[in-house]
Amino acid sequence: MFMFNSFRKIYGQNLSISKFTVITVLTLLFLAVLTGTILDFWKYGPYFTPDTVGYFKMIHGNYEDLGVLSPFYSFVLSLPPFNFLSIFDRATVSSIAVFLLAMLFNFKFCQQLKNQNISLFYALGCSLLSWWSFRILGRAHADSHFYVLLLLWLYLFVWKKADEKWNIILMSFLSAVMIWSKLNTLFLVPLLVVWILLSKEKQWLIVIGSILCSWAVYQVVLPENILEIHLSNQVVLEMTPTNPFKHFYENLATWAQVSLGLIFSDFITQYIPLPLAFVLGCLGFVLLSKHIVKFRLKYNDPIYKLVLVSLVYSIFFLGFQQWIGYKEINFRTLFPHLLVLSLALWLVLIQKRKIVALVTLVFLITGHTLIGHYLTWQRNDVYSLFAAKSFHNSDKKQTIDNLLNGKQQQIYTDAPEKIMLSFLYNEVNQIDPRTRFIEGKNYLLSEEESLLARKRSIEALLNGSGIIVLFHLMEIDGLDSRPYVRVHKENGLVIYYLDSLSQ
Repeated sequence: MFMFNSFRKIYGQNLSISKFTVITVLTLLFLAVLTGTILDFWKYGPYFTPDTVGYFKMIHGNYEDLGVLSPFYSFVLSLPPFNFLSIFDRATVSSIAVFLLAMLFNFKFCQQLKNQNISLFYALGCSLLSWWSFRILGRAHADSHFYVLLLLWLYLFVWKKADEKWNIILMSFLSAVMIWSKLNTLFLVPLLVVWILLSKEKQWLIVIGSILCSWAVYQVVLPENILEIHLSNQVVLEMTPTNPFKHFYENLATWAQVSLGLIFSDFITQYIPLPLAFVLGCLGFVLLSKHIVKFRLKYNDPIYKLVLVSLVYSIFFLGFQQWIGYKEINFRTLFPHLLVLSLALWLVLIQKRKIVALVTLVFLITGHTLIGHYLTWQRNDVYSLFAAKSFHNSDKKQTIDNLLNGKQQQIYTDAPEKIMLSFLYNEVNQIDPRTRFIEGKNYLLSEEESLLARKRSIEALLNGSGIIVLFHLMEIDGLDSRPYVRVHKENGLVIYYLDSLSQ
């Protein structure tokens, strides 16, 4: 009865049971996906990614990866109160803060609606905690900071007027900072150029200038940055490069598959045949472009601004991928497009009072997100920062330290995600790799390539340049019978190393 009376105060005295039912269903769906998020984070914490090692080194004062990673993330985690915490706890507290800030901006967005703001809060809340978004906010360290900065930027751009006091100055400062968080921020330049042509608001030139000045300073301070590396073709591309037309075809098809991940599980969308996905991609761009042209006189409408951001970012990113011959189209690289498109979708459905459609889509999002969490919980190979922290504080880590004895040896292991953050200055490799990470994707290795990698690890062991650390009792036949090779077994840990007398 208390909840019912509360909703009556919000919606007025003539609140119908059906509207109350809709809010109740949306509340339950939001609480369900929020529970899944909390349980997943409680179990795994932030995720370990290939870039995490570089960020941890930078926090320790080693800046060898500064050019290819985000300076902003490591800088923030070096400031109070983060610097009073252990390096593992800094990432955890940062992720919690990011989630809370995302919900705060969700609340601020909803305040802009005169009615149905609760529906938007729950619908957008489910999007922010959905499978595609959760993997950014909860797992992708630097991207999560960029995510929050982008939410603030969108709030100012979509709902605040340019001539409001301090707004342009704040936008200029924020945009300049965002460059140091993620170079994807450069898409704001073409976006604001288009916006000036539409709105005739020339004060946005100040924001463009701040972005370009920040980028110029970035270039001077970090001349060998990730953008320069891409433009100079210093990245590892797919083994068999495709021609430009096939490259465009595959990227646009993947863009459509990823975009459908707003509603459906990527486990399903990845199996959409490329020809069909390409057609859907073309249709998607046509619809976005049609909306921009058709409603250009209503450019101040929030939905129009959000669609414009979606279209410009997609063109900017796909164009850049085409230019450098890259194919990294996924949730992480497209999340600005997914974020604004999801917000625009909920605003359209609420304004047009398509309540059944809204509840149905929220149900689909909640369903596939909870299934994603459940399937993750069944795995044993999750790259969890909590697992890495547990190992770091264990006797097993001390045992490996003692065997290394300060030597800069390579470590070959079947669980690199557990130990890489504990041995930042040792090269850690997978002893029996099944995939290779290229262009943002894992490509399966052949049996011959996997065997070759294992052969290299054994050669490193025998010449004294490496040790082998196994967590899953995958003993290597005949290795312990080799001269000077010693094996240490301890609580499920197997370590092969070369006797110091042979070196």
